[in-house]
Parts: sequence; structure tokens; C-alpha cells
Amino acid sequence: MDFISVVNQHFQLLTDQEKVIITYLQEGNYQIDDLTSQRLADACFVSRASISRLLKKLEIDHFADLKYLVKVSHCESLVPSVFEEVVTSYHMYIDQIFEKLDISEIVSVLIKTDVLYLYGTGNEQKLEVETMRQLFTALGKQVIIFFDKGEYDYAKAGFGVNDLLVLFSYKGESSEGIAILEDRQFLGVKRLVFTQTSRNTMAQLADYQLYVPTESVKTPTRLTYEVSTTFYFVIDKLFFAYQQVIDGEKV
Repeated sequence: MDFISVVNQHFQLLTDQEKVIITYLQEGNYQIDDLTSQRLADACFVSRASISRLLKKLEIDHFADLKYLVKVSHCESLVPSVFEEVVTSYHMYIDQIFEKLDISEIVSVLIKTDVLYLYGTGNEQKLEVETMRQLFTALGKQVIIFFDKGEYDYAKAGFGVNDLLVLFSYKGESSEGIAILEDRQFLGVKRLVFTQTSRNTMAQLADYQLYVPTESVKTPTRLTYEVSTTFYFVIDKLFFAYQQVIDGEKV
């Protein structure tokens, strides 16, 4: 079994501190052969006992076993991506989005929304947010974008009970995104998260979730490029579904 599968099986049991350790291991900005439990603890600002508790939760007997799973995962991810394989995956993703993704509840929420507030956790997500703003502004919806938590803190005083807060995040572990969703002063505002999977903190904190598959491509420098065109497909699907409902009400 690969490292990601092991983590996903036990994700519900992990604390925020343990998720930080998992994120560090996934990013791979270290030499795996030189990694010890103490070095991992120091890098994540935790104790060795925290590493031991994580191993126990993941049902991994020894730190060496953890290193092996992570090493195999990194080796597999460093295989050069073939464009045809990415395209094949996208055919499958598009089929899932347009044939199987049920957005009826989200569209109903959008219809009843007075003001749509949008936030993207990264640079690419901010571009997706801007696309959504343009489309829904064209449909007559009032849309407000904020670019960081400071702008959110300023804007939240104007939130109404019929407003919707939408956050875009690939991994769903953004510290700012989590802080916004945990803001208990404004729990009356409905919250929707666009993210890759349900197994992340932001998705679990939101009232509504849209899970959008993407394709991760490893570069020679170990940086990950996220082929996230599917996020735009979902935005388009929301736009057309919303427009159809509005047109039907006008008839």
C-alpha cells in the first residue's frame, strides 16, 4: 500500500499537528535516506513522541517502514509525466464532473444568495476565483473577492444571513482558509469549499463541499505543478446551471 493510501485510511484520526508532519513528508524537501525521527520532529517543531503517536495511528510499526513508504511514493511521483496520460485522466475527470457531479444543492444555495464572497488560498486559486466573479457578476449576482484574511476580517462585518462564502483550495490545509472557516463569530454565514478531496480540514469545516479532481505533475526540481483545469469546468457547470434556473423563472 502506498503512503497516501495509508494516510487517507486514517485521516479522520489525525490532529492538526500530525497533518503538518504528513504535509512535510509529502512535500519531500529533504533527503529521505538521511531522515531520522529526531530530524523530522525538529523540522516540524514537534517532539519525537508526536512522531511515535503518528506511526501508531497510521498502524506503521517502525520509523524505517514510514521512510520506505514515503521513499516509494516519491520515486513514483518523480516518473516523468506523459501528456497523453494527463489528457486521458482529464477525459475521465470531465466525465465525472458533467455526468456524475450533483450540483443541484449548490445551485439552490447560489440562487438564494444575496452576496457571494470569494477567496482563493493560492495564486492559481485566485485566478479561478476571478473567473467565478466575472461569470456570476454577468448574471447579476453581487460578488466580492478578498485576497487574504485581513481583507476577510474587514469584510465580514457586512456579512448577511443570506450570503455565501466560497473558498478555493487544492489540498484544503491552508492555515488562513482554516482560520476563516473556524471564525465562530460568523457561523451563520453559509460556507462552500472547492477542494480536491473530502479528506482535508477545510472540507470538513464547510457547510457545503465540491470535490474537484486534478492532476499533479512532478517537475525535476521536486516542485509540484497542479493541472487544475477541472476547477474551471466546475465553475462553468455552476454558471450554466444557475443561468438555466434563472431563465426558467423568467418564463
